[in-house]
Amino acid sequence: MKTYVASAVALLAVSAAPAMAADMAMKAPPMVAQLPSWTGFYIGINGGGAWGTTGTSASDVGPDGFFAFANIPAVVAGATRSFDNSGGLAGGQIGYLFQSGKGIFGIEASFDWANFNGSTSNGPTVYPVTPGSTFAWNLHASSDFLATFTGRVGYDMGSWYPYVTGGAAVAHLKYSANFIDTFYPTNVTNSFSKDAVGWVVGLGAEWRVADHWMLRGEYLYMDFDSFGGNGTIACTPGVGACGANTTTFNYSAKFRENVGRLALSYRF
Repeated sequence: MKTYVASAVALLAVSAAPAMAADMAMKAPPMVAQLPSWTGFYIGINGGGAWGTTGTSASDVGPDGFFAFANIPAVVAGATRSFDNSGGLAGGQIGYLFQSGKGIFGIEASFDWANFNGSTSNGPTVYPVTPGSTFAWNLHASSDFLATFTGRVGYDMGSWYPYVTGGAAVAHLKYSANFIDTFYPTNVTNSFSKDAVGWVVGLGAEWRVADHWMLRGEYLYMDFDSFGGNGTIACTPGVGACGANTTTFNYSAKFRENVGRLALSYRF
């Protein structure tokens, strides 16, 4: 009898096994497609706009044979001011991304043609001591080149990732100060330029728009080293009240820029 029971149990188990296997197969979780890694070298193009400020200062370092002493503070104040600049930029970038888990790390160098410009004028301003005459400062600032060398850290969100970035920036900056005087007839421009180094920080987001194509938008803030130098102001000897009068001013300019740009890159 025991032999008959054991045989029946074994037969039921063999009969039920295919049904159980089929049921387990139906309940298996679906396979999830894995997106490709962000790791790889890339190259691309970018463009956007910039807006910022240029802070300027001037001081009379003499020897002063040009201005009456009481006029100097007004003249210096006219060349010490802050004004806006803005413009566009376009260029390219090259870099490398590395993904580890959900973390994305990158380095990049970008090079852009730039056209940032700003200017201001304070005149004509009446002299406080010689009210029959006036003076004016016409200040102008510009930049025609921008390069950034940055690192970035982001978090993988699947088809896109947000990131923060920071590093160094280099820009070719220009500054000019034009002084016009009617008492000592003068129209003199002192100009300065420098490949200034600064720091940059920012944030952005990048999207995977195709297998190898990436599109991103980013905001950057840049602060550059001050630059400038000494310049001589002289009137025309023998004209008006001019004798052999000259004086030397020390000029300085500092650029702070905000940049918003889009970048399209091909990842190898």
